[in-house]
Amino acid sequence: MRNNLLTLVRWFCRHLTFNDLASVVPILQEVLTGSRHMELKPAEERPPHYRQFRVDPTLPLTQAPTTKTDVPDWQQIQEQHEAQHGCRITIVRRRAGTAAPPARCRCQHCNAPARYLYLNNGKLSSQVLCKVCNRTSPTDRPRRESKACYWCPHCGGALYHWKEDGLCTAYKCPNNHCPFYARNLAALTPEERDMRAGGNTSQFKLHYLFREYHFASEDLVVARPQQTPVDLNRIHNNLHTVGLCLTFAVSFGLSARMSAEALRRLYGISISHQTVINYINAAACQLSGFTDASLPVPDGPCAADETYITIEGITHYTWFIISRSRSAICGYNLSSTRGAQPALSLLNSTYGPPDNPRCDNAELVTDGLPSYDSAVVAYNNAALEHDRQSVLTKRTVIGLQNLDPESEEFRPFKQLVERLNRTYKFHTRPRAGFKNFDGVVALTTLFVAFYNHMRPHGRLKASPPVPLQCLQGETLYPKMWIEMLRKAA
Repeated sequence: MRNNLLTLVRWFCRHLTFNDLASVVPILQEVLTGSRHMELKPAEERPPHYRQFRVDPTLPLTQAPTTKTDVPDWQQIQEQHEAQHGCRITIVRRRAGTAAPPARCRCQHCNAPARYLYLNNGKLSSQVLCKVCNRTSPTDRPRRESKACYWCPHCGGALYHWKEDGLCTAYKCPNNHCPFYARNLAALTPEERDMRAGGNTSQFKLHYLFREYHFASEDLVVARPQQTPVDLNRIHNNLHTVGLCLTFAVSFGLSARMSAEALRRLYGISISHQTVINYINAAACQLSGFTDASLPVPDGPCAADETYITIEGITHYTWFIISRSRSAICGYNLSSTRGAQPALSLLNSTYGPPDNPRCDNAELVTDGLPSYDSAVVAYNNAALEHDRQSVLTKRTVIGLQNLDPESEEFRPFKQLVERLNRTYKFHTRPRAGFKNFDGVVALTTLFVAFYNHMRPHGRLKASPPVPLQCLQGETLYPKMWIEMLRKAA
């Protein structure tokens, strides 16, 4: 927060004169005292746990937990008793008129039958005492079987159906004696406790919560270029002109108009900027499948992040997953929201479907966006349904400072994906926004192909992250694009 305030003060000093700053100070004092400018109120400081949304990484139990006991079976106890005392434990001798437990009742500790059980709480008759192991048990099982689907992994209590929307069903643990709830309650500050006492109990996530996502396989589709009416085999110019267009527009990050101008001024090739756009869209459609097939399998921890991009003044998002070992893009997606569905589509495309993942025990480093937590939980839950263990472990790096050991350990991964976002911005910023979603998808597809197979990387001794056999010995970008288009045809 201190760094943000210093940044704001620097902005004021760059844009305001000394006299303007001197005029701002009295106005701020009036706002703080409330004497004037009543419509201006400082933002309220929220306590650290206020509306803190985090998806619990621990999956719930799918079967009711059994009562753990270290007591041996009643027949083994009988044999031990006979070996020590020379006789077996006799059955209960009941007096005339004394109530007996139900015939089907058994001790839940040693499984002794009803003839070894006493009724232990008088007329209530809800508890029995075992003569074999000397432990108490309920008289009988509940008459109604539980309809719960999931159980809390911390206390074993049944989760109840809390709420539901079109994407997920939320289940919540109601147990106020749950260790998870007690831990979160003890972590609240005095101010937060006062807020809960005032009735703001719903503003803090204390109970264990599980969200079951309902994503069909047809919903987990990543954005890719659609069919374009332009056929590169039937254009008026040759493929070398297409290679030059891709070199200027993608490799060097120029806009379509600047690319058309460079072709006219450098090579005497006169084409319009719309022709450049058509070549970009056609090349993206042709290279889309080839680029996806050439995406490397994630090896070791990978980093994921999303960056914004503007289409007709509306913010959309580009998602990337990059491997640190090879500095290669392993997956990408584009969407209009930062929800759980595009994040899960990205994981499904990068790591493979949950029933047949491309790698096991993978690690993914992300920021604090809850969509990643939801996507990882949904992915692992789907893997468990196909008898596979959790295949994806999430690491979270929050903020700009290392406030926890996990952020300190995995900070380099976050910096790696942020550097990728900066490179991506260099190639998209000259467009000054896009007119349609298809144009963003086409440019992003070509950017991934360029970044993985053509762009020299300093960390890899000026080699591309994913070298291609068809590009060996080629040093000119236009020829590289032509070879890739021929390989993908």
